[in-house]
Amino acid sequence: MAKARVARLDKDIRFCPVRIEQADPQTEARLKDYGKPAVEEGARVYGLHTESSWGATDIRLISVGRDGRTVTVVDWGQMGDFGDAPVKAFRKTTVTAVKKLR
Repeated sequence: MAKARVARLDKDIRFCPVRIEQADPQTEARLKDYGKPAVEEGARVYGLHTESSWGATDIRLISVGRDGRTVTVVDWGQMGDFGDAPVKAFRKTTVTAVKKLR
């Protein structure tokens, strides 16, 4: 069940830009896949950047990981773009969270 939950969350995250742009045509959304940090049964880190027509720009980092039956989701966000995202530290946080949340 946890493996299926992770697969569903990964799919939902990958389609976030499409859903965002459909919901608000004045917002552009892009997703970056920052890969899989080495942890337990696996995790994946994504970056999601949105920019509105009036100039608002936001960046989120989202990760989904699994250790046995436990699914861990980590979410971080602030104003900015991909260059403002602390990807290295977030990957480390993801590893720590997946290992400790059992």
